[in-house]
Amino acid sequence: MSSSNPMALLIERINTLQDICTESGITNMIELPQIVVIGGQSCGKSSVLENIVGTDFLPRGVGIVTRRPLILQLIYSKEEYVRFNHSERTFTEYEHVRQEILAETARLIKNKHDVSHVPITLKMYSPHVMTLTLVDLPGLVKVPTNDQPKNIVARVEEICKRYIVNKNAIIIAVSAATSDIASSDALQLAKTVDPGYERTLGVLTKVDLMDTGTDVVDVLAGRVLSLKLGFIPVVNRGQNDVKNNKSIGDALADEQRFFETHRAYRRNRAYCGTAYLRTKLTSILYEHIRHTLPELQERVNTLIARTQAELDELGAFDLTPKEHVLRTINEITKKFGDLLAGTAERGEELCGGARLSYTMHQSFAAFINSLNALHNMRNDHIRTVMLNASGSSSTLFFSERAFEMLARQSIALFKPHVLKLVSVIFTEMVRMMHTVVNTRFARLNEKISGALIALFKKNSEHTSMLVSALIEWNTAYISTRHPDFVRLDELAKLSECKTSDQPAVKAFDKLPNVLRLDKEVSDGESAEINLIKSLVASYFDVNRKILLDQVPKAIMCNLVMRSAQQMQEHLFREVYEMEGVEQLCEEDGSVKELRERLKRNLKAMRQAHDLMCSL
Repeated sequence: MSSSNPMALLIERINTLQDICTESGITNMIELPQIVVIGGQSCGKSSVLENIVGTDFLPRGVGIVTRRPLILQLIYSKEEYVRFNHSERTFTEYEHVRQEILAETARLIKNKHDVSHVPITLKMYSPHVMTLTLVDLPGLVKVPTNDQPKNIVARVEEICKRYIVNKNAIIIAVSAATSDIASSDALQLAKTVDPGYERTLGVLTKVDLMDTGTDVVDVLAGRVLSLKLGFIPVVNRGQNDVKNNKSIGDALADEQRFFETHRAYRRNRAYCGTAYLRTKLTSILYEHIRHTLPELQERVNTLIARTQAELDELGAFDLTPKEHVLRTINEITKKFGDLLAGTAERGEELCGGARLSYTMHQSFAAFINSLNALHNMRNDHIRTVMLNASGSSSTLFFSERAFEMLARQSIALFKPHVLKLVSVIFTEMVRMMHTVVNTRFARLNEKISGALIALFKKNSEHTSMLVSALIEWNTAYISTRHPDFVRLDELAKLSECKTSDQPAVKAFDKLPNVLRLDKEVSDGESAEINLIKSLVASYFDVNRKILLDQVPKAIMCNLVMRSAQQMQEHLFREVYEMEGVEQLCEEDGSVKELRERLKRNLKAMRQAHDLMCSL
């Protein structure tokens, strides 16, 4: 096999792509095509891998031996040696390779019974291998031993799923032929991410250890379980073979003889054994890479654009601190103005100036229109005010003084709600401010936010004084000359009703300390009460219209527009010219780390893009 072989060349390029992604930590983002090997602890998974490679290189032992994923990159070469991505050393002895795997595993995992998802990448150059990449995962555990963590079963399963959930991964599910295939741990796990077994290849081990007269022909034919990629039976070395130093070459020769001579397998012996498994895996990986390459290129392009956008949002560190502060002030002022004017590009919900307008002209107006001028103003209260207003004189006509007193009481209802509106608009402006003050410098954000809140608060207090004064003006001077005020010119007619049908009091007693009116009301008093209620309601409506017109204008002019106009100058004075402004631009450590990580990712993605374009 030559390295110029298109199949081998393509797989080598994907290996390089795998290295780029692993080193930069973007493997899960790109979802590279790869072959992932899973199986239970006693199914012979390690032996299958060593047979494929053609040499002993994996650690052996009891329990979980593979405790970190092993990315095994087989590369056809005239020379034979091994390299690890974590080391610059070149290995020529496979015993040293085995020791290095154990040492690198122990370096990361202190507990010898624990596992980790962080992979070890091993490149094996050899004239005895076909160019291929495999990912060996920790063996699935059914019951934890006393020395293992209690959650080891779930931990191992989670690590395996992390790799096989990749829709571009081909799953090699290794199962022992001596057990019921329907209960295979590997196949059950594969089904959780590949329900239709579209990308799962079954490997059956220990077919030579089955009871006499039994075989796996029905399984191979798909009559027991249907896998799109099918099943391949293999024969591995047993424990005694390993102890007796039986070479893999001899084991592969014995495997070939087994399938050639076995009555159940000899007819289809070309589709059995490790040699066929090697060819099948290389062919599957090659076709899978070709099939997924366009989608991979599109995904990498999307990731490059997204990562670049994140970097742009963080901003470059190419300005002096004062230059950055000045640019930030100008940007915030413009963004706030755009948000206020409605030119900001946001369509999901009301924002900025639209929220202010809705608050004043919809929510506030609806509430003010629902207010009742005569709220808590009972007839007996009005009657008492009328008589108190007339003092010691007994008037024959409608008491204008009583009307003014009651009108003032009704207008006072507006004040708390008008002041609350100012407070709500202040809160909305702070909310707007937070949407535009989002620099990458936490201390600068805090300083600018504090300065703007102080500006808004000052203008808010001034606006509250103005709208309070507006209500006080209308309360202090009751003017009935407004064209919308209902005028009743026939007030004198009330005098005709001021007769009383009350029976005469037989005796005059001393007045009590607290004097209240009788509950019975004369017709004349009732008419005058109704008249005053109508006039108070009419005057209330006049002031309602005035406030609904004038209060929003006062708020917009003195709070909203004034703050927007003063913002740039205020920030320049309070932030830009402050002593020690440079310290505000000290970048948060997490932001620095994020920028560096994004830069690394972007570099790796561009390398991946260039590499895929060359395929």
